[in-house]
Amino acid sequence: MLARRELPDNYRRWNDTWGAPHGRHQVGFGLVSRLPASTRKTILRSQLVQRDRGPFAFQPNTSTRSVEYPWTYFQLAALGPGRILEIGGALSGLQFVLAKAGHEVHNVDPFFDYGVGEYDVDPVAEHAALNKVFGTDVKLHRATLPDAELTGTFAAAICVSTIEHLSSEDIESTLDAVKRLLAPGGLLVLTVDLFLNLAPFCSRQSNVWGSNASIARIEKILGYEMVSGDRTELYGYPEFSTDAIQSRLDEFAIGVHYPQMAQLVTFQAPDH
Repeated sequence: MLARRELPDNYRRWNDTWGAPHGRHQVGFGLVSRLPASTRKTILRSQLVQRDRGPFAFQPNTSTRSVEYPWTYFQLAALGPGRILEIGGALSGLQFVLAKAGHEVHNVDPFFDYGVGEYDVDPVAEHAALNKVFGTDVKLHRATLPDAELTGTFAAAICVSTIEHLSSEDIESTLDAVKRLLAPGGLLVLTVDLFLNLAPFCSRQSNVWGSNASIARIEKILGYEMVSGDRTELYGYPEFSTDAIQSRLDEFAIGVHYPQMAQLVTFQAPDH
């Protein structure tokens, strides 16, 4: 399905609890950003300030993440504490929230430039610092998933708005890796950007962020059952209609700074 503009109450409460999707105290942060560089750095690097801003303050996020993050979290609600694989988690806050919920979280991310420029911090050092701030032990693997040296299986894999950055070949190799790593009955929880300025809405094929990935193709590569999703709102299925989507744009969450929506879908591996 596509993320809705109107947030459910439990999503609002979750966002308030964790400061998602942009971190807490944005007004105060804006005032601090006007201070001299040395003073600003001292304040912002304080563990007390970082903890108070919350785990979502350290990775730029689009406005649709206000739906994507709680939706992903609640897709995992029925799981007891277990091993969770996050694909492309970078420095985003969800990995730390899941770790605080008792999961063993592994974040696999090569920290490539996917349209926003290079990181202005050492991502490995920053990730370690955030683990310390939030009292977590998320394992960071700086690699693409096919190249990551992972052992064992995972109860679930999550991938928040990363698939659309990948080439067709990289999508296939990433999903093949997921199939090797998911435990029987494991969940693959995906959010995938749907860009309104790309095909199938117009002739343009790609933008600075990537391209519109077919969810139907993802399902075919996986061979898994879809357990959450609406084919009429997921690109690639015969039931998907651009006219129908465009006639209902007032229902959907659309990025404030870029014309994108968020597709939400969960697949489940066979239990044998």
